[in-house]
Parts: sequence; C-alpha cells; structure tokens
Amino acid sequence: MKDINIPCEEDVQMRTENIHFIDLRLDFAFRLVFGRKGNEDLLLRLVNAILPDLHAASVELSGENMSRLRRDARAAVFDIHCKTEAEEDIIIEMQYRHQDDFNDRLIFYSSFPIYNSLASGTESFRFKPVYMIGISDFILPEVKRNEDVVNYYRIKNQKHGTALSERLTYVTVELPKLRKRLVDLKTEQDLLFYAIRHIGNMDEMPEQYSGSGLEKLFEMCSFAAMSIEEQETYFANLIKEIDSKSQLRTARNEGISEGKEEARLEAAKNLKALGVKEDIICQATGLSAETVASL
Repeated sequence: MKDINIPCEEDVQMRTENIHFIDLRLDFAFRLVFGRKGNEDLLLRLVNAILPDLHAASVELSGENMSRLRRDARAAVFDIHCKTEAEEDIIIEMQYRHQDDFNDRLIFYSSFPIYNSLASGTESFRFKPVYMIGISDFILPEVKRNEDVVNYYRIKNQKHGTALSERLTYVTVELPKLRKRLVDLKTEQDLLFYAIRHIGNMDEMPEQYSGSGLEKLFEMCSFAAMSIEEQETYFANLIKEIDSKSQLRTARNEGISEGKEEARLEAAKNLKALGVKEDIICQATGLSAETVASL
C-alpha cells in the first residue's frame, strides 16, 4: 500500500460519502475510540507509547467531575481523563485546528486534577502525579522548536535544571514531526501516531499493522460499524472542523493582504516625506498616482 497523503479540506468534503475510517484527529472521533468503555486496552497502549517510563499496567477511565475554584470560572471538558493503577492522573487532549495558546490550555487543564486531589479534606498538599498530554496536528508556536515528535516538560530551576516537583509532567505530541513512510514504521509509538494522523484517509488497514496488536484500532475506527447516530455526529463534527479551518485560512489570507497594503502605504509615506517624486513612488510601491497624491 502506498503512503497516505493528508487531504485538503475540500477533498475531505467531497469524500464524506466514501469514508472507510473516521479521522482520529477530530476530538469527537478520538474520544469515541480511546475514551470508550471496553477500549481501555487501546488507551493503555497509547499511554505507554507516550509515557514509556511510566510502565502503566492498566488504566481506568475517570468519570469524576472536575471542580472549579469559582462558580464563574471557566470549566474544563477533557477529551480523555484516566487513572493508572497507582492513581496517577493522565489527561489527553487532541487538537486538530491550529491553536496559538494550546500550551497555556494544557497548563490550565492540569490545575483541575491537582485542585480536586486537594479538595478532599487532606491536610497535605502532596498530590498524586499528573501527566498532561497534548496531541496536536500542528507544530506548537509558543515553545522552542525541535525535531522530537514527543517532548516532556517539568517545572525546573533555570540555572541548575533541578525539578521543583516530579509530580507534574507536561507532554506534547506534535504529529507533523512524524515524517516516516509506512515502510519505515518500526515502533508501536510510530504505528500509533501514524494511524492517528492518517487513518481518516485510508481505505484499508496497511499490512504494516498486521500482527502489531493494533488491528482493533482499525475495527473501532470503521465508519460502517458505527451507529447511525454516531455517523451523523461524526459528520457534524467533521464539517464543523472543515468550516473552522476554512474560516481561519481565509482570515489569515485577508490579514496578509491587509498587512501588505499597509506596508506599501507606509513605505510611500516615508518616500514622499524624503522628497521622492510621486511617479517613482508609484513604480516602487505599485500604488496608483491618486493614492500617492492623497498621502
């Protein structure tokens, strides 16, 4: 099977009637597969692929409500919240659309399990370890870039590098950094990340996944196996994401055009202030004679 190319939004819209597998980059689909009761085995494999040093033996989906410090404070609805057998909190957020403050969102979300662990009347401030995982289909703009697909962060002394606490860990998984071809996928981490990003554009399970133990993932992502209600909800979420990305792209393009126009006007003003002839300013900036004369 050939390597899969990510389709543009228009291609996805045209192919909605021929979907074989749901796109796990959509948070609805991600929750439907990894957050479903009975799929804890798949969730455990994902957790251990991201946190291999944790050596989790089991995970249990958490149904507890996350309390807020104030009634008017913003609430948090997690894509996945689970606990290990050692009561470690693991929160996983899947983000398809580009979000400039995604790293801040991860920090905000991490405060909920910490607060809830201390709200039970215990006298100690010592909380159970929290792992806040953010999976994104874009490169995070607010952190120092590197080529690692998975990055781990803790609160550390800036001079000595010693951790203030080992109990709070932030993990980012930037899917676009996985540039391996299907034939080059060797580890379970590679197989999982590749499937999460590309499965929505596959028409069959690649042979690389045969015998990997991840066959169930493709079974759970089968669009035909979903209920009518789930299919309709998936379509609604898919179109919503397509529209949002289209609007963002349009706004970005308009912003670039407006920025270029402002730059040309500013340059013309400066040239005019220096006494440069208007016809030369028009040639240099591409502005009309009427526009330059009005400055």
